[in-house]
Amino acid sequence: MDVNELIKLLAAKDEQINQLLERLTNMQAQLDNLLRVLYGKKSEKKEATSDNNAATDAVKNNSNTKSASAKVKPVRKKLPDNLPREDIRYELKETELFCDLCSNTCHKIGEEISEQLEMIPAKMFVKKHIRYKYGCKNGCCVKVAPMPVQPIPKGIPGPGLLAEVIINKYQDSLPLYRQVQRFERHGINIPESTLCDWVSQVAQLLQPLTRIMHQDILCESKLHTDDTSVPVLAKGKAKKGRLWAYVSDSNNSHACTVYDYSATREQIVPQQFLAGFKGYLQADAYPGYDKLYASGDVIEIGCMAHARRKFFDIAEIAGADSLAGDALNLIADIYVVEDKCRSMNFKNRYYFRKKYLRPVYRKLHRWLVLTQKKIIPNTPLYRALNYSLNHWRALQNVFADGRLEVDNNTAERAMRIVAIGRKNWLFAGSDQGGHNAAIFYSLLESAKQNGLNTFEYLSDIISKAPLTNYENLTKLLPYHYSN
Repeated sequence: MDVNELIKLLAAKDEQINQLLERLTNMQAQLDNLLRVLYGKKSEKKEATSDNNAATDAVKNNSNTKSASAKVKPVRKKLPDNLPREDIRYELKETELFCDLCSNTCHKIGEEISEQLEMIPAKMFVKKHIRYKYGCKNGCCVKVAPMPVQPIPKGIPGPGLLAEVIINKYQDSLPLYRQVQRFERHGINIPESTLCDWVSQVAQLLQPLTRIMHQDILCESKLHTDDTSVPVLAKGKAKKGRLWAYVSDSNNSHACTVYDYSATREQIVPQQFLAGFKGYLQADAYPGYDKLYASGDVIEIGCMAHARRKFFDIAEIAGADSLAGDALNLIADIYVVEDKCRSMNFKNRYYFRKKYLRPVYRKLHRWLVLTQKKIIPNTPLYRALNYSLNHWRALQNVFADGRLEVDNNTAERAMRIVAIGRKNWLFAGSDQGGHNAAIFYSLLESAKQNGLNTFEYLSDIISKAPLTNYENLTKLLPYHYSN
């Protein structure tokens, strides 16, 4: 074997060693990340490293809001005035009214009041509908007093009971089989299958409301969106369905959150739901939105939290002094400035960001470009850098409008209720169950967005929906509702 062949052989071996080292590095990173997920802390909070004095001074000169970092001594809140009160009076006995020093009788000079919150467990009761019958003396006819249309025709549940079942399941994440046990404590036997039927019938009743909400948010000029998986039973085994959240926040005309269920995560799903929408869409980097962006009618707004999370996972393993830790420090500076303008109106926030936040973004971008040149390709850190640079245009589109956010946490918070529920009810019984969940999540989360009491709201619209024609259903929407 001559020298040239040996050189080629050594070069091939070096290439093979480099590939194995790269593979080993990636596998070690995956193992470390798995161990962190299983045993490490879940919070991504980090103290900021920069004071950003210029931005701080600007806020002090242009805002009267208190500093978020000011320490406030916790004070027990007063109990609501609208709660009924029961007075319990305590008097001294006659033998205790004598003064211990002079033996004179003490007289009343005031009172000390302390309030204690108490609760009476929910009570079940029966509404007895009595319809009087009237007959003609000549036997010609019999008339019966009409009864209002009920949410479930010929069913036993009233609007309040239906609202309680739905809120327990979808807002408080209490599975139906546990609710069966609650009813048994009241001496009432309601099978789980019956509760399931009630939920499906109310979902069908209220579905027109969510359809109107869907059309309303398509008229807005900015939306947040995110999705998560939902296990669904299918022929004895579970498959993965998807729940999508589309959030129209308080900066829009219609503050609401609309959920959509799909059996798959195909790209056509968000494209069909957002058909006709024009404006800003803040989302993760899922390719399903790319066709919407390509049309030019929808502008992509990136999520800095997603970019940060990729560096955070690495820094948890490599340490705060690593390059990933440097990235976290630079991103923390972004949030320092952003926190100072968060309470401003969107016009002032637009100009504040232009002056104080844009230089921080430019500093981060320069660091990303320079650092990427030094890193071995196909490593976790390289991929984190590549993600931020590939989506940099979307990330800096936040400067286009003061109503936009630097991250997509608004949509991620909307998915929290699904994640909590998934840990309790474990799976949806069918695709129809997924659609039902989307309807109730839409109404409950939108009610909370608009400051409504979810039980009062849901029980009221359940009672009114059967009596309301389609043209007047808008009055029952959370952002138009008034009881």
